[in-house]
Amino acid sequence: MACGTGKTRVIKEIVKNISGRVLITVPLRALLEQFAPDFPGFCKVGTGYNKQIDINAKGFIAVTDSVYLLKNLEFDAIFVDEAHHPLPTGMPKCEELYQLSATHKDEPDFRYTMGQAIEDGILSDYDITVPAISRHHSYVCLADLLLKQPRRFRRVLAYCNKVAEAKRFQMVLEELGLAAWHINAKTRPTIRQAV
Repeated sequence: MACGTGKTRVIKEIVKNISGRVLITVPLRALLEQFAPDFPGFCKVGTGYNKQIDINAKGFIAVTDSVYLLKNLEFDAIFVDEAHHPLPTGMPKCEELYQLSATHKDEPDFRYTMGQAIEDGILSDYDITVPAISRHHSYVCLADLLLKQPRRFRRVLAYCNKVAEAKRFQMVLEELGLAAWHINAKTRPTIRQAV
């Protein structure tokens, strides 16, 4: 399923029909925090949570690197998010294994593409713009591009090579009167969520 098309919702609907123990694995702590509100009562397993694992819980959401902490448990179902990555080391035993990804290389049992999701009104169409800049002041050129085409660029996600570049780009945008934020791997989850 394409990004944003409802993998979390699909997992949630299937979990409703499972009476036994369930495990959801995700590759990143940020995804653990993103999934958690949809699965209240599930025990979180990952950095910051590993000293308070409730082995008797009916459901778990685990960061891939911490799945081995549950290897002695058995599950009715395990859901692997971002399943194009190798399965976690120390994966517990389960009756049903569901692997969900936007980029499976194997032949999937179910496919929901980004194009179909846009056609169905689940996702909004978007435009990828890759500006080629030859001038020295690239941030000013990019900001100018955003200012000159405000109806085209209402919301922009920019990837920078370094955190320092992101901070400089944010500063330039703010100096020109545009609202801008930056997040990186060290940004606290509450701030990341707000952005």
